[in-house]
Amino acid sequence: MKPVALVSMPTLAARFPSYQLALLKPTLERAGFQVEPLSLFLRFGQQIGWQLNEALANVYPCMVGEWIWSKTAFGDLDTTDEYFHRYRSNFEGICAAANCTLADIVRVREKETTEFVNWAIREIDWSHFGLVGFTVVFQQMVASLALAKAIKGRHPNLPIIFGGATFEDDIAFEILTNNPAVDFVHCGDADQSLPEVVSRVYAGQSMAGMRGMMWRAHGKVSYEGRAANYGDLDQAPVPDFDEYFAMRKQTEYDRYPGAREVMLPIETARGCWYGMKNHCTFCGLNRAGMEFRSMHPERVLELLKILSRRYGTRNFNAIDNILAPAYVSRLFGRLAEGHSDLRLHYEIRPKLTRGQLRLVRQGGLVSVQPGIESFSTHVLTLMKKNTTGMANLELLKWTTYYGIDNSYNILFGFPGETAQDYQQQAQVIRRIPHLQPPYAIAQARPDRGSPMFEQPAEHSITALRPADCYRYIYPPDYNLRRVSYFFEHDIDVALPQDGYHECFDLVANWKQQWKTRHRPYLCYLKTWESISIHDDRNGVRQSYRFDDQAAALYELCADAQHKEHLRTELGCNETWLDKALQQFLDKDLMIFMDDKYLSLALPDNPHY
Repeated sequence: MKPVALVSMPTLAARFPSYQLALLKPTLERAGFQVEPLSLFLRFGQQIGWQLNEALANVYPCMVGEWIWSKTAFGDLDTTDEYFHRYRSNFEGICAAANCTLADIVRVREKETTEFVNWAIREIDWSHFGLVGFTVVFQQMVASLALAKAIKGRHPNLPIIFGGATFEDDIAFEILTNNPAVDFVHCGDADQSLPEVVSRVYAGQSMAGMRGMMWRAHGKVSYEGRAANYGDLDQAPVPDFDEYFAMRKQTEYDRYPGAREVMLPIETARGCWYGMKNHCTFCGLNRAGMEFRSMHPERVLELLKILSRRYGTRNFNAIDNILAPAYVSRLFGRLAEGHSDLRLHYEIRPKLTRGQLRLVRQGGLVSVQPGIESFSTHVLTLMKKNTTGMANLELLKWTTYYGIDNSYNILFGFPGETAQDYQQQAQVIRRIPHLQPPYAIAQARPDRGSPMFEQPAEHSITALRPADCYRYIYPPDYNLRRVSYFFEHDIDVALPQDGYHECFDLVANWKQQWKTRHRPYLCYLKTWESISIHDDRNGVRQSYRFDDQAAALYELCADAQHKEHLRTELGCNETWLDKALQQFLDKDLMIFMDDKYLSLALPDNPHY
């Protein structure tokens, strides 16, 4: 029996292996099939140069990682100049990151992509395989279509299947309809269904009744519905990254001066337990796969043990949509007890307490994507985030203190928001330049599958259209409303743009301050019953000393507190308390939000 080829195409960053290849290889091997994964995105990076590849792999609004493949896949659309003009600011950033010119990017599109496909056809013996599978995430669609077309031109009887997180019925239908080189598209979890699919392909049997499968028969597209969600993740095989590491070595990525240590992907949960209750208005993830399923913490520990030993790495990127609550104590608690030096990234809810953050950091959590989104409780309510501005600020404070990299955005553009919401956020931002800045401040986007996309009228959306980049990527005969994931929109109750300008300017300055050698700081040191606060947030160094009850008050507000709780804890009279709190507020050493007080200075003591 011929082996199955599993292909991961460009445009991807080199430090991130394909989890899909690593998981599906042992999944099919369990069923008795021979599998050969091909991390071709690494070969492409070697061909065009690593610095340029890494810049193109970033997902910009222009989707340049797809655009560079469009001529090879579809022919010349003759819109290059218009495209560059439309996304001028994107390309300024890309060229700066890659140390290249627009001519270099045009060369990749006009020459390098075609040469790469020709190389793959020439150097890989595709007749050796009984089935070729392409896994598609992020910016891999057009490159995969280009190579699939070339393979089919040489080997017309070789079956080709597409799958991956990109595909639900709408996108899958458009791809299958417009690309005769693609015989099948799989939608949904493939853990249980793919072995049966491969068996049917090899036996020449129909896909009728096979959930997850879309295929072409008698001139029509047939679809059996999305594959069932895979429930028992504890039974998933240990992913096999052998081919990635071999290809990484062959392509000499680690000799590139800017090479980054591998971030080994793991998947310990699928779906979103929070989204099952409250689907964030802008989130397009999961769609039919929202049902939350997770590994037992003990299985995650076993997985980390096996993978770290096998590949000699300690950096892991959990591709889960959200951290399972049980992992705080039962996973990170165990890692902390073992004094592990593993380093993990997770997406989290912004509701972890200081004590929980301390524990997960001790257990190796060094990077989070927490979905902060706003410091306005009103705006967060409009998003259905079920949290508060103060809770988000507390999370930002303590992730900064514990050295946990916090990757978050500030979003705007929700019906019902007010100018006051952004004036209030501007007041917050002015006080916290010593805390980690956001990655960006951006308008909320109605991604495919999000409530904003599915129920536009409920979100005051008057116009919904595919993001402009897609008309430069796909030919005119594609239905862009079906193939696009990113969308642009108009809303009839939007604030004027100048309502956001103050926050735009403050965030830009905040980010710039964190790029300097001497970042802003606000910290305090404690003796027995006194604290000294040192403030250099705005270039003017100031120091303050507080003793006895005032010092105790400031420390009590290390976590946000209601005034009644403070009065009870300190046993003080209300007049003194009001005066002391106001003193801290007047000096911007404390903030009052959501009826709570929070001290803004970070402890200098590393054992807080």
